[in-house]
Amino acid sequence: MIAYRSRHRQPTRTRLAATLAAVLAVGVPAVPLRAQPVRAVADSAAAPLALSLEQAMARVADRSESVRIAAAGVTRAQGQLRQARSQFFPQLTGTVNYQRTLQSQFEAIAGSSGGGGDDDGGAEPPPADSGGEGDGIGDIARIFASENTVTLGLQLTQNIYAGGRLAAQARASEAARRAAQIGVTSATAQAQLDVTQAYFDALLAERLVQIAESSLVQTERVFRQTRLARNVGTAAEFDMLRARVTRDNQRPAVLQARTQRDAAFLRLRQLLDIPPTRPLQLTTQLESGAPELVPTTLAVDSLPLPARIDAPVNVDALLAEHATSLEVLRAALAEADTAVDERAPVLQARQNLEAQQQLLRVARGGRLPGISLTSNYQRFAYPISGLPNLDEFFPNWTVSVGLSLPLFTGGRLSGQIEAAEASVAEARAQLQQAEELAALDAELVVAQVENAAAAYAATAGTATQAERAYQIAEVRYREGISTLVELDDSRLLLQQALANRAQAARDLNVARARLVLLTNLPLGAAQSGAGQSPASQRAGASSATQAPGGATPPQTIAPAGPAGGFSQAGQTGGITP
Repeated sequence: MIAYRSRHRQPTRTRLAATLAAVLAVGVPAVPLRAQPVRAVADSAAAPLALSLEQAMARVADRSESVRIAAAGVTRAQGQLRQARSQFFPQLTGTVNYQRTLQSQFEAIAGSSGGGGDDDGGAEPPPADSGGEGDGIGDIARIFASENTVTLGLQLTQNIYAGGRLAAQARASEAARRAAQIGVTSATAQAQLDVTQAYFDALLAERLVQIAESSLVQTERVFRQTRLARNVGTAAEFDMLRARVTRDNQRPAVLQARTQRDAAFLRLRQLLDIPPTRPLQLTTQLESGAPELVPTTLAVDSLPLPARIDAPVNVDALLAEHATSLEVLRAALAEADTAVDERAPVLQARQNLEAQQQLLRVARGGRLPGISLTSNYQRFAYPISGLPNLDEFFPNWTVSVGLSLPLFTGGRLSGQIEAAEASVAEARAQLQQAEELAALDAELVVAQVENAAAAYAATAGTATQAERAYQIAEVRYREGISTLVELDDSRLLLQQALANRAQAARDLNVARARLVLLTNLPLGAAQSGAGQSPASQRAGASSATQAPGGATPPQTIAPAGPAGGFSQAGQTGGITP
C-alpha cells in the first residue's frame, strides 16, 4: 500500500464539487469519442438540457431529498438548543382570569346566622352611609361574597441554581446541533457520489448501445456478403444460415442495451429532479477523467518475444509492465485527504459522545438541590356587574425563594444515572468502532482506485488491437481465406474489448470521485458501487449467449469489491434536553 498524506480540513459543498471536477478533468481521452447523443424519452420537441458532471453535482446538492431531510434535522437541533438555553433566562408569564360565583358558602353562612324580624329571614345589610369600622368589614365581605372576580397577574420565575443541569443540557444540545450539521455535509457528499455514479452509468449505458449497434451493423454486413457469395455459388447454405442467425441474435442485444440506457437516464433524472420527458445531453465524456496511463496504440512488432515458446511465464512480470505508468496516479493518491479524525462519521460519533457525557451530568445533577426565585404580581377587582374600572383593582405582590431537594424517589434518579452511564459507554464504543472502520474504509478506497487504474491501463491497447484484428478477419473472410467462425470470434473479441474499456473508464472515474469525497462520505463508501454497473453485467451476459461454435467470449475486466460490508456507526439522533 502506498504512503499517503493526511490533511485536516473540512471541504465545503462548493469546494467538493470544484475539486472533483478538477480531478476528473485531468488527462486526455484515450479513445476518440463522439459527442453523446440526446436521450429523449417522449418529448423530442423540447430543447435538450446540456448537463456536465459538475453541474449535476451542484444541482443534486440543492434538490436531494436526503440533503433536505438532514437540513431539517439541523433546524430541529437548533430549536432544541434554544429550548435548553432559554432556561438560563427569566420566564415571565401574564394571566387574565374572570371568575363567576354561582353559589357562595359565605353568602349562605351570612344568611343562616343573621338576626332581625325580616319576613325572608335575611340579615339586613348595613347602612350605606355607615362609617368607621363597618365600612372596612363590608369591603372585606365583598371579597368573599362577590359574584364577579377579575384577576390580572404577572409571574416571574428565575432559576438560581440547578446543580449544573442547565449548562449540561445546553452543551448536549450544542453537540447535537454540530452532529446534525455534519450530517448535512455527509448527506451532500453521498448525494454527489450517487449522482456521479449515475452520470457515468448513463454514459456507460450509452457507450454499450453504440457497441451493440456497431456489432449489429457488422453482422448485417457479413450476412450480406455471405448471401451474395451464396447467390454466386461460392458459399454454402450453412454459412448463410449461420450468418443470418448471428445477425438476428444481435437484434435483442441492441434492444436490451437501449432499454438499459433509458433506465440509466431515468435514474439520473430522478436524482436530479428532472422531468422524465426532458431530453438530456451529457457533455462530460466517459474517459475525460481517466488519465493517459499507457499509450493508446501498441505496435505488435515492438513486443518482446520469448526465446522459446514453452518458456515459463512470470505473471508478476506481466502485471508489472504498467507499474511505471501508475506513478502519476500514486502521486495523486498521496495528496488525498484520508485522515481518519476528519471523517464525517468519526466527527459525528465524537459529538455523540460529548452529548451523552453532558446528559450524564444532567442525570447526576438531579440529586443536587435546586433554587429558584418566583415573583407574583396580581391585581384583583370585584365588580358588581359589567366590566370593572381601573380604580377598582387592588394590588397583591409576592416574592418567594424556593429550595427543592429530592429526598426519596424510589430509585428513579439512580436508574436515570445508570442509563446515562450506559449511553456514554455505548457512545465511546461507537466512536472507537467508527475510527477503526474509517481507517479500513480509507484503505479500501485507495485500493479500489489503484485497482481501477490498473484495469484501465490494462485495456489501453486492447481495443485498438481488437479492431485491427477484426479488420484483418473481415478481409480474410471476404477473400475466402478464413471461415465465418473466425470472423465471429474476432467480432466478439472486439465487442468485449470495447465494453471492457468503457467499463474500466467508468470504474476509474467513480473510484476517484469516491476518493475525493471520502472525507464527508458515510462509512462503507468503498462498498457502494465497487463492482460492475448493472448495465455492464447484463451486457456481458447477453454477449455470452452469442458465442459461435461454442466459443466463450472473454470476461469483462472490473475491479472486485471488498468481501465484507460496513455497518453505519457514529450516527447521532436528536437530543431532547
